[in-house]
Parts: sequence; structure tokens; C-alpha cells
Amino acid sequence: MKIGFLGAGEMGGAIIKGLIDFGGYRAGDILAGVHTEKSAQNLYSRYGIDASTDNAHVVSKADVLVIAVKPAVVPEVLQQIAQELTSPKLVLSVALGSTTQMLEAALPGFPVVRVMPNTPIALGKGMSLLARGRYVTDEQMQTARDLFGCAGRVEELPENLFDAATAVSGSGPAFIYYVIAALAKGGMDLGLPEKTANLLAAQMTAGAASMALLSGQSPAALQKSVTTPGGCTAAGVAVLEETRADQIFEKVVQATVAKAQEFAK
Repeated sequence: MKIGFLGAGEMGGAIIKGLIDFGGYRAGDILAGVHTEKSAQNLYSRYGIDASTDNAHVVSKADVLVIAVKPAVVPEVLQQIAQELTSPKLVLSVALGSTTQMLEAALPGFPVVRVMPNTPIALGKGMSLLARGRYVTDEQMQTARDLFGCAGRVEELPENLFDAATAVSGSGPAFIYYVIAALAKGGMDLGLPEKTANLLAAQMTAGAASMALLSGQSPAALQKSVTTPGGCTAAGVAVLEETRADQIFEKVVQATVAKAQEFAK
């Protein structure tokens, strides 16, 4: 099965890397259509894939198409797909704000799946959200699940929950990087070397996330298990509670959803 990417920037490149490194896909299984010759050359140098500025070539040769362009370019790409194909192909869109309704309006009768992965997919640790369109068969949905699940976890959701889920998992890495940087700075302010502080904060985050995924316990229960009353951790948690850090993150998610809804208009 050949996978054709229309756009291969930060997110598209991360997906391609995940497919090759963790999904068993060969470079020859992947094509990409990009905006400039320089981008095409960079993709070929990095992954050895068939990359060019010829979207028509990608559309005609691929079995599955992945739209990974910026939101403003999506209508143009959809028009190219509609013009080039005489029969529908499975179309997966990771473009922000591209609803299944919008995709189906531009590609009548096409099976479309809206996908929101995140950049850790490049390391086989991705979290991808899937929303199926009206014409997607169970077999095609499994293709989408297999494609993104090979480099992380997948979750199918009703599309009305997509923006909220995207704010948590799609944008979430940026928020966690902020927390990692803040914890590291706290250590540096007290004398830790920068490299050591960043390592401690990042590895702790990776370990804590693994515990949350694999232990079967809720995050609240895990927090309680490492917080001895009257102890050092309890003193730090008290600051979080006093400053209502939970409300800050609620506002972060709400702001992210509001912006995503703007893109969908």
C-alpha cells in the first residue's frame, strides 16, 4: 500500500518518520507533494521517499492520501484531488479545522477520516484522534487505525468532541514542554546545571506518563501515592493548589478549543 502525503512539514514529516521507523513502511511505500524543490530534496535526503512539487503525481500513485498542509491551502488541495481522481480513494486529513463535513462537500462520495496526531508520533509515542466520515467502511477505518497506531495509540471519537480532545493531545505536548522547562528552571535557580535540570525534568515526565498509562490508576490516585502528608512533595502540591494551577490549565484548554473553532468556520 502506497501512502501519499500532500504537504509534509512539521506534522507530515513526523508521521512519515513514525511510519518508516516504527510501522514497517519502506521509503518506496511513501510519496510526498510539497511546495518547493528545496523541501522535496530535504525529504528525499532525510527519508529517501519519492518527494516532488507535483501533487498530481502523488494523487495518482498513492492508495491512501494524507492531507497535511496548512488550513489555508486545504481547499486548493481538495480541488486537486477532485480533479485528478475518477474514483474515490481513502483520504485522511490532519489539517487543522478540516471537518469531515467540509471534506465530503469538496470530495463527494469519498471516504474521509479526520485525524489529529501529535508530534511524538515520530518517536513511536504518538496519540492520534480519528473521526470517520459518512462513507468510510469498517475496513477503511481499520486501515486508518493501523496507519497511525503503528507509531503510538489511536482513539476514535465523535467529531463534536474533537476540538476538546485535540486541545489535550494535539496541542498538549507544547504545554508539557512548558511545564518541563519551568520545573528545570526551578532546579537551575537552586544551582542545578542546565543540562542536568532538563534531563531530570524530562525523564521524570516520561516516567510519570508511563505510570499513568500502565498502572491502571487515575492521575489523582498516583499523585496521592507519592505525596506524604507534611512532606516535601506535599509542600509543592500545596503551592499548586493555592495558585489554582488546575484552573490555569482549564483556561489553556479552553483557549485552544476556541482557536480551533475559529479555523473550522
